[in-house]
Amino acid sequence: MARTTPPPAPYEKREPSVPEAEGSRGLDQHAMGLFTAVWTVGWIVAFANGILWLGLVMLFSQGAVFGYVKHRGLPWSGANRAEIRARRLERHRERARRRGALAPPPPAVPELPDPVTTAERRLAAVLVTAETSGGRMDPEAVELVREVDRLLRPLLAQVRTRDADPQVRHDLETLAGEHLPRTVEDYLVLPDDYARTHRTAAGTTPADELRAQLQLLVEGCRQARDSLLSRDVDRQQQQSRFLEAKFRRSDLDL
Repeated sequence: MARTTPPPAPYEKREPSVPEAEGSRGLDQHAMGLFTAVWTVGWIVAFANGILWLGLVMLFSQGAVFGYVKHRGLPWSGANRAEIRARRLERHRERARRRGALAPPPPAVPELPDPVTTAERRLAAVLVTAETSGGRMDPEAVELVREVDRLLRPLLAQVRTRDADPQVRHDLETLAGEHLPRTVEDYLVLPDDYARTHRTAAGTTPADELRAQLQLLVEGCRQARDSLLSRDVDRQQQQSRFLEAKFRRSDLDL
């Protein structure tokens, strides 16, 4: 009968892999011999001078001392000195923590986003400019700026804190951040006497034009407010119809 399985591979003897030893921090052979000689001379001198306790301590502890020095090096060498210093520092820190002298650092406080938008800052700046214009803007114009601020400020806060129609948000921010500042700034660049006395082709002065533009801005603010609040009114009416359909009892239930 023909053989169907292949013959086994010939045995190959392999040497066991031995991990390479890490670099030792102990003394080399020459230094170890010198240390052994010095230590031996030390306990012999101690016995010779009658210091029996020191000689006995050195004699009976030399095995442990030689083993430590051979593998770890001298305690006052560079590497061992760094370890000793690190352990000592850690002990000092632990004692300080127990005494409360070294409190843990406070947790980092995350920075909160700025709750005031750029349009709101521009609106506040224009109001301050109008009120501190030194009489260059007549009281009626200043009062119109205040009216724009009174209408726009709560609307800007509302669209900032809740979902709103993007177009309405854009219109409000444009009114507060572009139209109103430009209206006031374009007037204040004119000399005071020129703004009050110069007549345009339509027979109006720049001061008259300022009041007319501010009045248009007031009307625009009112229209934007109606557009924004009409959605809330519609939502309220939808809720009323829903509650009425769900909870209103018919005459048969009474």
